[in-house]
Amino acid sequence: MKSLQGRILAVLAASIILCWVVVLTVLVAYIARGNTGIWDRELKAVGARIFYSIPREIGNDPEKLLRKNATTLQARDEQMMANEDLTFQVWVNQALAVRAPDSPATALRPDFSDGFSTSLVEGWYWRVYGMSDSTGKVQVQVGKRQSTLNRDLRRKAFAALGIATVLLALVGALMWYAVRRSLRPVFAIQKAVGARQKFDLTPLPVGILPLELQPLIESFNHLLTQVDQAVEVERRFIGDAAHELRTPMAALQVQAQVALRAKTLAEKDAALVKLLAVAERSARLSEQLLDMARLNAGVIVSKPAVADMGELIVHVSREFDVHAQQHQRQIVLRTSTSHINCDIDEIGILLRNLIDNALRYTQDGGQVRISCAPGIHHAAGQVCLEVADDGPGVAQAEHALIFDRFYRAAGSSGRGSGIGLSLVSRIVQLHRATIQTGTGLNGRGFGVRIFFPAAAVGAGLSKGEIPQNKGEAPVWDFPPFLSSTSATDI
Repeated sequence: MKSLQGRILAVLAASIILCWVVVLTVLVAYIARGNTGIWDRELKAVGARIFYSIPREIGNDPEKLLRKNATTLQARDEQMMANEDLTFQVWVNQALAVRAPDSPATALRPDFSDGFSTSLVEGWYWRVYGMSDSTGKVQVQVGKRQSTLNRDLRRKAFAALGIATVLLALVGALMWYAVRRSLRPVFAIQKAVGARQKFDLTPLPVGILPLELQPLIESFNHLLTQVDQAVEVERRFIGDAAHELRTPMAALQVQAQVALRAKTLAEKDAALVKLLAVAERSARLSEQLLDMARLNAGVIVSKPAVADMGELIVHVSREFDVHAQQHQRQIVLRTSTSHINCDIDEIGILLRNLIDNALRYTQDGGQVRISCAPGIHHAAGQVCLEVADDGPGVAQAEHALIFDRFYRAAGSSGRGSGIGLSLVSRIVQLHRATIQTGTGLNGRGFGVRIFFPAAAVGAGLSKGEIPQNKGEAPVWDFPPFLSSTSATDI
């Protein structure tokens, strides 16, 4: 039974029925024993009165009692004894001397013993008490029909059963009312939730609920708050994405119109070059938006595996060789074998965004250095990835802000979309890594360091621009940034 109310009421009903049976059994047993005891005392008292009412001289000559009982008085009202079940007999030398009008002619107790017994006399069961004198010649027998006892027992049992049934039914009704009243706030909350509009995530009222249910609703309210925050973030994301996409789309339209109106081939080529640049930026923005949406929606299912960060850096950096050469920028790799447990696709997205961000903000002739190595000293048991450039850098006050979606640092000239580092931050969270930001190369530019938990695998050298020596593989030591922002501030 899944219904809490039904379960409680079923237990209450079973308990009441059990109590009803127990009460009935106890009452019947008590009444049966009580009636027997009461009747025995009554029989004994009546017998004693009759016995002590016999004159003393009769005891010396019991035959006198027989002679005195030769005739019986006629009662004025013969119906007085008609409905009485109590009767008596006086026997002298086992001869009937005196008896009640409705008493049977045979002895109520044929064995003429003293005390109580149950006898079958003339087809009726009798409860009999016998009492004899010291000589044993005179005996008084007092009896009452067993059917009367059974009838009285049934009457009292039914009365007790009726009282117990009424009381237990009253208790059951009170408990049912208490259960319904206690669960009424739950039903009220159910109706309130059912009547809400879409995306109405306001917390549910807690004060009206019983104390036992308040922690559950408080946890549910906490979940509603988180969902509301997530929905609000997604609303802002959709709004910001629409705004960001509107600008390149408008630029594409403008450059296409310029190319169509160009009068010379040189003007057309210039417009097409600008059109291609805007298209590339739009494609990059769309790709980043899709990656961000998939990460937030959980569409990209992480497939953790042990991978060498050095090999991933070499593979991803090759995608940017042509771009770097065209813009006279140099990519320098300093990697050693660094195994981490990661999702390779997500780490690829992270590296592409970090490298693309560094190349965008590095001036012509500048340098971007990508390094990775198992950490030592301050980063023992971790793998440190660093991407640093010698560009204009980012103001210290903005280090924590550049990881927000669509945020662009001051003086960025609108070349970036403001999504790349936000994607990096999300992937870092999914891999339980930490981020540090600070100055880049030669005391200028911007640098990002990410510390991943190292996988328990042997170390070796990976490809790249790594100094080769005949001894152990070089392990780069990454000293702390002179001016940095830790992951807790991001």
